[in-house]
Amino acid sequence: MHRSVSGASPGNASCVANERMDGWNDMAAMAELLVRTQRTRFTLSKILSQMGSGIRYVTVLYLIHHLDHSPLAIGVTLGIPSAAQILLAPLGGLFADRMHRPRLIAILYGLSGVAIGVLWGVNQTREFSPPVLILLVYILYGITATADTLVGPGYRTLMSEWVSEGALVRWEGLLNALTQGFWLGGVLVSGLTITALGPGAWLLGSVGLFLAASLMMIRQFEPHQAYSAPRTPTSHLLPAIRRTLTSLSSAWNQLRAQPFIGAFAVLIGLSNIPHNLLLSLPFFLAMGLHQGYGGFSVIESCVVLGAIAGNVWIAQRMAGHRIRTLLVVAFATQSVICLILWITAASSFVAVVSLLAVYGGTDALFTPAYAHLSLVAPQRIRGQVFGLFNVVALLTTPISNVGLGWLLTVTSSAPIILGLSLAFGGLALFTLRNAAFQYKTAPE
Repeated sequence: MHRSVSGASPGNASCVANERMDGWNDMAAMAELLVRTQRTRFTLSKILSQMGSGIRYVTVLYLIHHLDHSPLAIGVTLGIPSAAQILLAPLGGLFADRMHRPRLIAILYGLSGVAIGVLWGVNQTREFSPPVLILLVYILYGITATADTLVGPGYRTLMSEWVSEGALVRWEGLLNALTQGFWLGGVLVSGLTITALGPGAWLLGSVGLFLAASLMMIRQFEPHQAYSAPRTPTSHLLPAIRRTLTSLSSAWNQLRAQPFIGAFAVLIGLSNIPHNLLLSLPFFLAMGLHQGYGGFSVIESCVVLGAIAGNVWIAQRMAGHRIRTLLVVAFATQSVICLILWITAASSFVAVVSLLAVYGGTDALFTPAYAHLSLVAPQRIRGQVFGLFNVVALLTTPISNVGLGWLLTVTSSAPIILGLSLAFGGLALFTLRNAAFQYKTAPE
C-alpha cells in the first residue's frame, strides 16, 4: 500500500524498476530483523502462542455460549483478559525488570498450556452441572489471561533493547502482522470446524501450541542486567518490599511526568471504551445475521487481515512517522467506519466484513506511538512503566465488555454502533488539540 506501480506508463519503466527494487530492499531489511538467532526463536514463540490464543478464544466462547446463551455471560468472558491486565500488569512489569525474561516467558506459556489442558479435562468429564462448569471455564480462562498479562512487558522490553527506534517501528509492525496472521489462522480454522469437531480437539491443539512456544524460549539468551546483578538475601523481606514500592512509585511518577507517556495512556484508556466495544460485537453481529460460528470467524479474520495489511505498510516505511497525524487519521477513519456500519450492520454481512477489515487496518496506525513509548520510558523501570500504562489504558475495559452484554439484552447493536461513531470522532478532536503527541519517530 505504501508503494504502488499500478497504472504506470511505458515511458516510466525505469522509475517502476527502481520502485520495485526499493520495495524488495525494504522487505529484505524487514526480513533481516526476524532471522537473527535469538530473534528467530523469539518470533517463533510469539507466532505459536498467538495461534494458540486464537483457538482458545473461539473455543472458550463456544463453551460459554453452549452453556449459557445470555449476552451477559459472553460479555463476562470477553472482560476477563482486560480484568487480568488491570489487576496484574504492574506485577508483569516488575517481573520484566527483575527476572530473566526469556525463562519467564517460557514458564508463563507453559502455565497457559497446563490451564488449557485442565480445561480440556474438565470438558471431557461432563460430570459438572452447567453453572459449575461455567465457573470453571471462567477460572481457567482467567489463568491463561493472567499468563498473557505477565508475559507482555517481558516481550516489549526485550524488543526495545535490541534495535533502534526506526528499526523497532518496522520490526514491531512486521511482527504484529505475522502474529495477527497466525492468530487469524487459529480463529478461522477453529471457528469453521468447531461445530463439527467439537471443542475437545481444538483445546488439545491450543495446549500443543503453547507448550511449543514455551520450548522455543527455554534456551539461554544473553544475560539480563537485573538477572546478573547480585541478589538480595531473601531474609531481608521488608527492605525488598520497600524497594519494590519505591520502584513502582518511580515508574508511576514517570508515567505522570513525561508528557507523551501520560497523554498516550489517557488517550488509549479513553479509546479502549469504544474500541473494545466494537471488537466485542462481531460475535453478536454474526449470530444476529444468522451466520453462526463460521460467520463469526470470518468477521474476526477480516479484522485481522486489515491489521496485517496495515502493519506491513507501517513496517515498509523507512522514514519517521508523525505520531499525532497517524492517531488523528486513525480515530477519524474509525468514526466514519462506525457511521457506515450503523446504517448497514443489520442487513448486510458483506458490509460488516468489509468495514471491520478497514477498521483492522487503522489499528496499525498506533504502532509508531507504541514503539516511541517503548524508548521514552527509562530502561531500568521500563517494564513497570509498561505495566502501569496498561492499568490506565485498560481500566474501563472489563466494565465496558460486561456493559455491552447487558446493553444487548435491552437494545440492539445499532444505537451502540452510532454511539461509537460519535466517540471516535471526539477522540480525533481531542488528539488533534493535544500538543503532547507532536512527536516524530526517528528513522533508522
